[in-house]
Amino acid sequence: MHRLAMFGKVCYNLRMTRKDYILIASTIDGLIRSGTLDPATAIQVASCFSNQLRGTNPRFDCGRFYDAATKSLPAIEEKFADSCG
Repeated sequence: MHRLAMFGKVCYNLRMTRKDYILIASTIDGLIRSGTLDPATAIQVASCFSNQLRGTNPRFDCGRFYDAATKSLPAIEEKFADSCG
């Protein structure tokens, strides 16, 4: 059962769900694709989020989240390697 908190007359679910994790992972991946995050920083950000989100839901899968958050890294790294040599 989800814990609920009342703020005024609106009820909020405090447990994060799959849609929350997808939103966060896709945001990180979007920052990688746009070049806002370089590969090293992207790895740190994805790892940090993965570790912190582990406590938000007993069914959270760190590896799956990390893979989703960094799915654009191979293409970015390949592009970088091509431009270097």
